[in-house]
Parts: sequence; structure tokens; C-alpha cells
Amino acid sequence: MCDLKNYAAWEKLGDGSPVLIRAIRPDDREALQDLVRRLSPESAYLRFFQAKRELSPEELRYYTDVDFQSHMALVAVVREEDVDLLIGTGRFFTGDVTVPGTAELSFLVDEAHQGLGTATHLLRHLARIARAGGIAEFRAGVITDNLKMLDVFSHSDLPMELVPKGGMTEVRLRLKDSASKRD
Repeated sequence: MCDLKNYAAWEKLGDGSPVLIRAIRPDDREALQDLVRRLSPESAYLRFFQAKRELSPEELRYYTDVDFQSHMALVAVVREEDVDLLIGTGRFFTGDVTVPGTAELSFLVDEAHQGLGTATHLLRHLARIARAGGIAEFRAGVITDNLKMLDVFSHSDLPMELVPKGGMTEVRLRLKDSASKRD
């Protein structure tokens, strides 16, 4: 696979606007903090499992200083009013998983760009990168009421298993032997 630190690809959102999907960089800290600040309390809760209004300096460092091996992160960027706006991020990491060949997956998309395919584009690119790195399965813990995220996963063209765990659902997406239609 290409140099992941410089990964970049153009896509189109559902409204026709171009979106750049690229590797996250340490200089994205301020833009990521702005993204979190733009979230509604509900969206913040669905992503962080708590009402979070901003990230700590340690969290910002963790989310933006990735090694592109055990921790991969992409951002979605649009141009609005002559300014690049970070509208979403998707990531996977293998460092804390207990099942070899799996990676934990997560997404964050601002409300204004939900329902336009932002998370779908991020997921497709992350899946391509993960497959090339030998990852066979993504796992994501999703609050059962997060129907938008569950919908993204169910329309991903990836074989999916849902495992209920209290008020959470563990989503398992099989990557090996299942290239999506656009790959």
C-alpha cells in the first residue's frame, strides 16, 4: 500500500460537493477540537459515550499522532467559504484488541455532514487500508440507539454480525474475502 502518512483521495458527498479523505496529521489538532466543539450533546454522547464538549491535550495528541501501523486515522475535509473544514474522522487501532487480525473502528462526523456519505467514504478507505495490512475484521462498539451509525455499517457491503451487549451493540465487519463493490 502507499505511504499511509500521505494517503489522500477525493470523493463526492451525497450533495455533490467534493470531500478530501486523507491521513490525519498532528497539525489537525485545532481542526479536530473545532469538530468536537461543533457536535450536539447527543452526537458527542453517541461517539464518546459521554457528553463531551472538547478533547484534552492528551486526547488530541492521541487522536492526531498516529503511527499508521497499529493506529490508522483518516479525516474528511471540505472547502467552505474558502476555508478547509474538517467534517469527520474515522480510525482503527489494533493495540488494545484481544483477537488477532481484528481492529477496533470508530467514526465522528459533524451533524451538518451526516447522511451525505462521509462515514461511508471513510469506512471504505479504512477497509482498503486494513485489508492491505492483514486485518481480517473490524469491530465497533455502538450504542444501540445510534441508528445512523448502524445504518452506515449495514450498507457497507461488508459481511456484518451484530452482538448485543446490554445497551451496546458490537458490530463485526469481515474484511478478508469480502472486497466491497467499489474496491
